[in-house]
Amino acid sequence: MSAMPKLFDGGRSRGIVAIIALALGQAVSTGIAAFATRDVFAAFRDTETGLPFAALALVAGSGLAIAAMRYRERVIAERVGQGYVAALRVRLFEHLAHVSARDIASRRSGALSLRFVGDLSAVRNWVSLGLTRSISSLIVLPLATIALFLLNPHLGLAAAIPIAVGMAAMALAGPRLGPAHKKLRSRRARLAADMSERVPHAPELRLLGRVKTETRLIVKRTENLIDAALERARGAALLRAIPDAVSGVAVAAVFLAALASGAAAAEAAGALAAVGLMIQPLRDLAGVWDRHRAWKVARDKCQKLLSVPKLTGSDDDDDTELDNVPQNLSFDGAGAGCLSSVDAVAEPGRKIAIIGPNGAGKSTLLSLAAGLESPETGEVLLGDRRTVDLSTSERRRLIAYVGTRSPILAGSLRRALTMGADGALDDETIARCAERFGLGPVVERLGGLSGKVSEAGRNLSAGEIRRVLLTRAALSGSSLLLLDEPDDALDQDGPALVERLVAETPATTLMITHNQELAARMDEIWIVDDGRVVAMGPPQAVFGHASGCAD
Repeated sequence: MSAMPKLFDGGRSRGIVAIIALALGQAVSTGIAAFATRDVFAAFRDTETGLPFAALALVAGSGLAIAAMRYRERVIAERVGQGYVAALRVRLFEHLAHVSARDIASRRSGALSLRFVGDLSAVRNWVSLGLTRSISSLIVLPLATIALFLLNPHLGLAAAIPIAVGMAAMALAGPRLGPAHKKLRSRRARLAADMSERVPHAPELRLLGRVKTETRLIVKRTENLIDAALERARGAALLRAIPDAVSGVAVAAVFLAALASGAAAAEAAGALAAVGLMIQPLRDLAGVWDRHRAWKVARDKCQKLLSVPKLTGSDDDDDTELDNVPQNLSFDGAGAGCLSSVDAVAEPGRKIAIIGPNGAGKSTLLSLAAGLESPETGEVLLGDRRTVDLSTSERRRLIAYVGTRSPILAGSLRRALTMGADGALDDETIARCAERFGLGPVVERLGGLSGKVSEAGRNLSAGEIRRVLLTRAALSGSSLLLLDEPDDALDQDGPALVERLVAETPATTLMITHNQELAARMDEIWIVDDGRVVAMGPPQAVFGHASGCAD
């Protein structure tokens, strides 16, 4: 389990200290403005002393100082918030990189995306607009109230009572936003997941006659989202209305106290100036509750994701890293998911075809070999190291994995072809390898190796994507090659390309395939059925069929 980042790490503590200092400065400036305003109004009665230039300068200077300090406070608070969110984003991504591929696959992509967008926005809003403003407001309001008491105790008390009542009302109303935010976030996540699932397939859904049905679902989800948003908006609007109500009541209370106590008009004017300057921190405090409720929901979701167990083992570099040469790959009673008690050894450099019915556990076997999943029973060893214990550099050097959903990230064709390669490769080598795997037309169409590949390879055909992945595997230089149906989506040249890759690499190779002709050209065949390796041996001795559970 990974922990949430600490707020005061990464230099953010300096930002918090600066915000506290700026809040103190605003409180002092508010007090100075109150006393200076009193002196200005006193000059109306004592015209013989001349114009109160010093008091006027203090009034103007206090206002400018408060404005400058609020500006600086907002900038620093935004930096603190963005810094914290950046740390949390990295923490979440690094954690997900170390959990089982099965755990990732069990979560809807839309919900995971929301964790990195909507939830992190709520976290940023809390840190930069909620937490930091609450620190500032809770310093400015009490100190400004003290200045009011120093100006005139009666007027200070008159202003303090409605302000305190307003703060108490916000404290009572704020927690009620919690359920509204939770409902809103849940419905937003559901709609995001539904849309991310359907939008890429919208044209095919039209062919299936599902547009009206799916539209009705989207409309219903949207209406539910609007209802939740309005419920949250009503609660937030109530909170933000309290400072405005407090403002009117506090002004009336100061006037009443001044009249009842016989306070000087100048003191009343100074008190009113202070009250006016205190309303903005009070408004900031009203918004804090709304952001805090959203933060709590987002924090709980992030903590839940960070609590997903990591794969067992260590990702630290080891002084005794394996050399990038073919090693024994051993399954010793290994089991995970529907796969159970597999005992098998792939000897160095052997080419092994894995065949069997859909759902027999073949892909799980490859995931265990790649260290993408931790065995629930037994262990999987590459040489004398468990695959889940391999360091980051070892994984990159030793293992090339071509899965049915291997990543094609947006960027240059060069990057798509060389992801995972051990060391830098010159363009001539990359282009030559791409040509050998039938990507010449793609290189030309995209304008060379610097040409752009769209997200998930959407400007490539399914067959071209597989060719990119085969080229990537050939360029990797890895000593363990794991191929999950590499000839899938390829044309009639596909099996020959796969055979070329396997024949030209010295790597120990495990390949899932439904092509028995291709399997027959391997050194060995393993038959997986119902979660077990039921037969293994040379192609001429081993062929069969079985049924099983999902890969």
